[in-house]
Amino acid sequence: MQDFSKSQEILGAYFKTRAELSACESDFRCDPACTRPGCKNQDLQVPVNLMDLLGAARYRDESVSALYQRDYSLGLLSNGREDWLRMVSLRLKKPCPFLADDLCSIYPVRPLPCILFPENLVAEGTFAANARKDHFKDYLCFRRPLLLSPERARVVAKLKIMWERENLVSSYYLFAHGSCHVDFSNLIKELLHEAEGMGNPEQTARPEPLRVIPNQVLESFFWRHIAGSQPFSGLGEKMVYLDNPEGQGEFLDLWQDDRLVKKLKQADRTLVFRLAKGKLKAKRRSLTPTAYNFCG
Repeated sequence: MQDFSKSQEILGAYFKTRAELSACESDFRCDPACTRPGCKNQDLQVPVNLMDLLGAARYRDESVSALYQRDYSLGLLSNGREDWLRMVSLRLKKPCPFLADDLCSIYPVRPLPCILFPENLVAEGTFAANARKDHFKDYLCFRRPLLLSPERARVVAKLKIMWERENLVSSYYLFAHGSCHVDFSNLIKELLHEAEGMGNPEQTARPEPLRVIPNQVLESFFWRHIAGSQPFSGLGEKMVYLDNPEGQGEFLDLWQDDRLVKKLKQADRTLVFRLAKGKLKAKRRSLTPTAYNFCG
């Protein structure tokens, strides 16, 4: 296990490298007139991980547990899927608690999704398609073409590899598995009832196949019926443990374990949870192809 001074040295070096890469070879600059809609919009979820919490706590000289309780929560991410499957992840509360006078107050250690946006969309070839979405109509960065040099594209690829490692190890520490998903496909009636209770008339009609239920409805159901069960319960205690040198050392040992990371990366199957008859059950399933269904 790392001693505390060594852990702090490792974290300091890592976040210095991440900050340097965030600007390396990049020509992108936020428009001075931008009002930071991505930091404020409740519909745009910003996934984070334990490395982000450690960085923010270190930068602000606060405890991980206090930051988590105040500024973060568990959330559900769609990963761009159009089915009933959602990944369980840490996320920032919205509007972003670190936004001060339209500036990021933890800029050097901001989450990698914030660093990568919107350049990662160029790298993925989806920038133009996203620019046409009504969701991004207030984003000034989508109003003009964005080019990515080959050199910057390589840096973005490196940052995405770092992000993948952070997420895998964070999930493993929190849930004892590389990634965890919840399948809501057997809960359509319950979810529609919740949507009706929230007074959204668009959700009162009978759903078509793969109908999208508002994310706040899914998260509300998740917190009422699922978050209190293992492996999602007890996160507060794990955050408190990260405030201790032993806890940080154990997490960084996992993060530096190349064999563990390789194993988590190679896993073609993830834990998919399903609530049935009041009990949460999990099975390992592959998430490919995209048209995934929970079986059995």
